[in-house]
Amino acid sequence: MSLRRPLERHGLARLAPLLALFVLVGGCGARAGTAVPMARKRLWEAFFNRGDAVAGLYARNAELVLSGAAPIRGRSTIRAAVAKMVRSGVKVRIDTDRSAAVGDLAYFFGPYRVLLKRRVVEHGTYLEVWRRHGGRWLIELDVNATGTPILRRPRHWSYSGPPRRQAPR
Repeated sequence: MSLRRPLERHGLARLAPLLALFVLVGGCGARAGTAVPMARKRLWEAFFNRGDAVAGLYARNAELVLSGAAPIRGRSTIRAAVAKMVRSGVKVRIDTDRSAAVGDLAYFFGPYRVLLKRRVVEHGTYLEVWRRHGGRWLIELDVNATGTPILRRPRHWSYSGPPRRQAPR
């Protein structure tokens, strides 16, 4: 199966080369230049948990991709989808494991948790691509994948092969 088809289906093909560059730069520990986007990025969690509108953080033609659902395209559609989530009473906790900024583009990657009455009801990993529009940083692409979050990479990371399965108890 070709990776290109799923990327095209979700409109991500145009961003694949940029994401590869960001992963390479981010994987080298580069965080220079992410201060302004990081300050804006932290607003998403704060706004959502207060019940404020987070849609203003998205570009006019942004895409929000949630696991198992069709991409949500456009700021107004994203506004409606996020408002529905806020009304459900959930809160979010978002961590950032890797980030980088190059020129007018930045990315953030890490685990997230969705809580209802302090109980985790969903967890996963996200990737956000931000672009500077004039003087404002806005989200262009927000991809969330439910499931076990990708673990943080230790400082002295090395590959030791695939994970070993434990025998059932």
